[in-house]
Amino acid sequence: MTSRAVNVVHDSMYFDDVKLHYVTAGTGDPVVLLHGWPQTWYAWRKVIPLLSADFAVVAPDLRGCGDTSKPADGYDKKTVARDIRRLVEMLGDAPVHIVGHDIGAAVAYAYAAQWPENTRTMTFIESSLPAFGQEELMDVANGGSWHFGFNMAGDISEDLVRGRERLLIEYWMRRTTVGVVDPTSVESHALDEYARAMAQPGGLRGSFAHYRALPQDRADNRELGRTKLTMPVLAVEGRRGQAGHSISTMRKVAADVRTAVIDRAGHYPAEENPTELAKVLLDFLRDGR
Repeated sequence: MTSRAVNVVHDSMYFDDVKLHYVTAGTGDPVVLLHGWPQTWYAWRKVIPLLSADFAVVAPDLRGCGDTSKPADGYDKKTVARDIRRLVEMLGDAPVHIVGHDIGAAVAYAYAAQWPENTRTMTFIESSLPAFGQEELMDVANGGSWHFGFNMAGDISEDLVRGRERLLIEYWMRRTTVGVVDPTSVESHALDEYARAMAQPGGLRGSFAHYRALPQDRADNRELGRTKLTMPVLAVEGRRGQAGHSISTMRKVAADVRTAVIDRAGHYPAEENPTELAKVLLDFLRDGR
């Protein structure tokens, strides 16, 4: 599979004083791509051309990220999923294949759990869920990641990063432990774009707010998880990513789970090995039509 040139169309929708920025490409059944942290829709730039020959691809900037508004609240994943639901309704309200990475995967789960009748398939890439195993990843004393606590800390984390957005993003996305296998797979222009978005007024607060909502997400997931997802679910991990957490998490909350591991990838398969990720997605999405 080779990439083909494709132009995305930029657009925005407005509701409740929120501007939701998104890009679209291709025609066919809708596939919604939800980015992770510290990224924007641009995380999917290498994957969109590979999917858009077969599907209508929609990739929004999540609330607080990219060129979407950065309101003071509403960062629990049920609310962020409601933003995406409004976008889907506006675009015609056809049942969607929803694909999420990192925090975007948590939003994808909240979407599928709240609107199962509108969800053809759900794909969960390199992520975890509060109440279903994420707490292990947050436990720094036992090898978990410090960024959860740092991002949740309040104003001090924003003050420490302000003016150093690119430094944080480059460190986070070019690590060879968990982060990436090949640091050059995340190009300098991508780091520049993510830093530009985070440096906007309210960008740091909006970015970190997704983590500050984790206690509410934990309570919400306990309720949502009482009923297992019944649509086909694909759990995807990078070979050098989060060591089984995506797969184990989905097996706790979904009844029909398929799995895939992306070679030559850590936590950012869409950046590192978009060709293999797109092949895995296309095989799954075509089967779920």
